[in-house]
Amino acid sequence: MKRPHRFAVLGPCAFVLLSAACTQMLGIEDAWIDPSLSGGSSPSNGGTSSNSEGGGQNSAAGGAAGSMHNHGTAGSNQAGMSAVGSSAGTNDSSAGAGGSDKPSQPATKCDAYCDGVMANCAGKYEQYRNREQCMAVCKHLPEGTPGDKNVNTLECRMSQVRFAESEAFLYCKSAGPLGEGRCGSNCEAYCSLMTATCTADSTAGNVELSYFPDTQACLSNCAALPPDPSGPTQYSSSATIEPSSLVGNNIYCRTYHVSAGIEQDSASEHCPHAMGGDPCIATEQ
Repeated sequence: MKRPHRFAVLGPCAFVLLSAACTQMLGIEDAWIDPSLSGGSSPSNGGTSSNSEGGGQNSAAGGAAGSMHNHGTAGSNQAGMSAVGSSAGTNDSSAGAGGSDKPSQPATKCDAYCDGVMANCAGKYEQYRNREQCMAVCKHLPEGTPGDKNVNTLECRMSQVRFAESEAFLYCKSAGPLGEGRCGSNCEAYCSLMTATCTADSTAGNVELSYFPDTQACLSNCAALPPDPSGPTQYSSSATIEPSSLVGNNIYCRTYHVSAGIEQDSASEHCPHAMGGDPCIATEQ
């Protein structure tokens, strides 16, 4: 029986079956392109049909199969059941997420460090006046090795920044320019910034004392600082916090001003303060 007559025999039932379970009809597609059918060699096997009627039937069958295949695929895609459709959807979603939702990675370790410390240490726990100051100071910190503990390095501070997300009061003081005993001593951190910033060349022309001859001289001077009972108990770069780190004969005032000199590229202006000059002098009692 020729294929068009099969549809005639099936009549309305065929279309009811198509609308009820069109994906089940896909099996017919293989029968329509079966090379054993009369009408010439199957085009899919490299032959050509010499029977115009057979060619017409094949063409009609191919069209019907394509129609049903597209219909089935569309239905499957809508239902999320087509493997190809699902993969395409997943890839599109991934591409969309990668293009718009995936956060970009920080360009450098200093970027990552400053992103974290600016977010986690704010208000009275603020360690840098702004991101520019953080980036400038960061470039003067020894990089260190991942996992560093109790040493004056950037890597050590990055771990403190992570801890500060939940306990700012405890970890911000060791996440900033000073070490507070968790990332080296305060004197060690302060002197590393001083010897890199306040030099004979950078403060040339200053009348007041503006630099230490070497690191050991700085460490000795820092260790001899007397207690400052009116000063802050931990460092903060905030100008609104009392007691302030911006004034007083203490390590916090000196660190604030050397950090300002680094940020503003103005060693000649800030290094005298960072050495213990006004306003980093003992306050009147």
